[in-house]
Amino acid sequence: MALPSLTWSQKYRKGISWMLVSGFLFLLLFSTHSWERDSPIDLLFEVAGLFLIVVCTFGRLWSSVYASGYKDEMIITSGPYSTVRNPLYLFSFIGVVGMGLVSENLLVLVLAPLFFLLHYRFVVRSEERYLLTKFGEVYADYLKRVPRFIPRLRLLKEPEFYQVNIQVYRRSLLDATMFIWLYIVFHFIERLQQMGILPIFFRVP
Repeated sequence: MALPSLTWSQKYRKGISWMLVSGFLFLLLFSTHSWERDSPIDLLFEVAGLFLIVVCTFGRLWSSVYASGYKDEMIITSGPYSTVRNPLYLFSFIGVVGMGLVSENLLVLVLAPLFFLLHYRFVVRSEERYLLTKFGEVYADYLKRVPRFIPRLRLLKEPEFYQVNIQVYRRSLLDATMFIWLYIVFHFIERLQQMGILPIFFRVP
């Protein structure tokens, strides 16, 4: 059976993601916090957001170990992939929520996770159809056992040793740590605003 061609959501997944990121960064360039800086809620959102970003980064690094060099060759069923079918997307969503909190901007906090869910809903379904055609019953069995987004921790299984393609994993490191870099960019923008270098045109309620 011929494999289905990649859909637009698969072909342009990263491009669309970076377009959304760029849009939210542009919004942050000219707006400010939805509440007073250095207030208790400001601190709460900052700490909660940073915690989620750390969880996201660890999870993406963990998932990338198992995916590096194998993603297009076989169904990965170990590590995080034994508990949830899309761990990279799951941890990315956690990171998006974390970045929304760190931005301390209600518009970003609401819209970023919403756009992520709308976009990756199509990506995941397209990928599942592709993998089902490519791997047949092996993937169909995996679909039945492992949930799409909500981890089932009792299914976790990890081998004592796991062979990793280091060259592929090294290329994955930048993607895996993307949210750390975005965190730095967010705070760089904030400091430029505090110094009066970047103008603030509006405050999001």
